[in-house]
Amino acid sequence: MQIIVHRGTHQIGGVATEIRTSSTRLLVDMGEELGLTENFTPKPLSIPGVTDANGRCDGVLFTHHHADHIGQLKNVRPGIALYMGALAKQMLLLTLPPGENVLKKRIAAAHTFTPGKRFYIGDIAITPVLTDHSACDSYMFLLESGGKRILHTGDFRLHGFRGKGVCKWLKRLSGRLDALIIEGTALDRPAAWPVAERILQQQLRAYLKRYKYVFVLAAASNVERICAFSKAVPRGKYFICDAYQYRLLRLIQQQWGAFSPLYRDIKAVVYTPRLEERFSQRGFVMMVRDNRKFREIIRRFDADKSLLLYSLWDGYRTRPGSSLASFLALTPRWAPLHTSGHAAPGDLQRVIAALSPQRVIPIHTQAPARLKALCPGASVVLPQDGEALDL
Repeated sequence: MQIIVHRGTHQIGGVATEIRTSSTRLLVDMGEELGLTENFTPKPLSIPGVTDANGRCDGVLFTHHHADHIGQLKNVRPGIALYMGALAKQMLLLTLPPGENVLKKRIAAAHTFTPGKRFYIGDIAITPVLTDHSACDSYMFLLESGGKRILHTGDFRLHGFRGKGVCKWLKRLSGRLDALIIEGTALDRPAAWPVAERILQQQLRAYLKRYKYVFVLAAASNVERICAFSKAVPRGKYFICDAYQYRLLRLIQQQWGAFSPLYRDIKAVVYTPRLEERFSQRGFVMMVRDNRKFREIIRRFDADKSLLLYSLWDGYRTRPGSSLASFLALTPRWAPLHTSGHAAPGDLQRVIAALSPQRVIPIHTQAPARLKALCPGASVVLPQDGEALDL
């Protein structure tokens, strides 16, 4: 087997990794680059046989639906099979703006897989493993061929609601991996243990005792956190969202309600002006976004009884040209209530020590060399984008 990281060896986001044998060629993710600086223009991926007809490709696997992993799907040559989680597929179809008919058809035709159930593309066996990340329906992929095993982690963490399940599964692979392709988003961040998602839920309950009206700015796709926040709302208060978020919540209840009580019985109400008097009387948690509609809504409620919680990565707030500072100023008080969707450096260290892979390849990171210092006993390989690694 051979590994080629086409993009992602020295940057966060925009990732694409090729796994090939003598007869089969796969891509894992085709991501859009993250625009975190002013006037940034993302570069489209150009991979022979994938984005053009100069070669062959047997399929593209997507670990999850975040744009930095799936945003270049539109440039995958027609006719190449696409594979993604069933819930991620439905969320993408729900999210697409009007007019994206060609992209909608591509996604609608994508193959889906079942967590833990092996399937084959050519001579490569693929086992999708449901993992914990800030995107619902995220996967690791175990790829096996010719007696070789590669684990591609995608984006993951251990401090979410499903982190323990990930740890249990990883134990089965100890000492059995020829290569571990591991995300390293947090390698250039402090090694402190991240706040667990359960702690955020508890903190929201505490805020609800102090403030009647709590507005939460969070990613609409971070459905797990939104479900957890809905469960924190006490009887007598409302959990409010808009029609789009409501459809996402209904979707996750239908498809994942059997997995966990976290995804069942979500008592959400769609915001409407005719219910505003009830909202005002009882109090609420309201999921909001930075747009004119929600700015107007926030101003209608008593500012002295209001709190705005910022539940996003802080880089979105501080990047040049961001409007979030003025949005957060809509209430006299705002507070951060967020934790990373990515594994902390200490967790990367623990995963690598537990798996004992023959090789470790960090991707999705701006500081790959730090993994060598973090795991001096591991065989950490630091390729450049486009460099082929033979197993």
